[in-house]
Amino acid sequence: MGESRQKMKSTFAAAGFVSLLPENVRSHLLEQGRVRRYEKGELILQRGDTAREFWFIESGIVQIGRYSVDGKLTLFALLGPGESFGEQGFLGDFPRMVDAIAGNDVKLIEIGEADLMTAIESDSEVARIMLKAMANMVQQAFDVINAGRNFSTTERVAQALLQLRVEENGDVAVPVTQQELSELVGVSRISLGKALEKLEADGIIKRRYGRIMVRDWSALLGSSD
Repeated sequence: MGESRQKMKSTFAAAGFVSLLPENVRSHLLEQGRVRRYEKGELILQRGDTAREFWFIESGIVQIGRYSVDGKLTLFALLGPGESFGEQGFLGDFPRMVDAIAGNDVKLIEIGEADLMTAIESDSEVARIMLKAMANMVQQAFDVINAGRNFSTTERVAQALLQLRVEENGDVAVPVTQQELSELVGVSRISLGKALEKLEADGIIKRRYGRIMVRDWSALLGSSD
């Protein structure tokens, strides 16, 4: 795998603070949290809110972005099972900088300050892992900027689909529309269509209404123009 492929893989490898915790600490933290369910389109958190908690995704897709004054959502990320979000505002003690919306029916674990303090007291490594997770998030932001400059549209589309990977093999339906995908990648619908057409011609994906069927994850990781 070349350097660009390694960067592509690392850009989407980190899944937030919770995934980096030791198994016993992670399990305990999630057991202490509260289950929250949201229906498709429901607002989970709003920009400007006070950050009193963060969330771990048990199932479903969460859209991260910003609503404009006219109600249009600019999409920044799509998060899936095993990932967490809201840590930045929570740990940094500043207002939410983005909106989070349920992309479909989602099940979340809400984690508050008392839950996190219990985890820190149970294992001295938790505080160090928190710092490592935040550093990874900053590095990811730089990786995304770099990807936009150096990767082809097809590679960037592959990145976005890999971000939503929930299984390693087999046909998997990624619940994302082409409009959402174009906004996430930051390209026009025409450019996106050409990239998807190439991936489909290579037998890597199949386009379906309201979703993309990924047929070969390993080939998607190695795809290029």
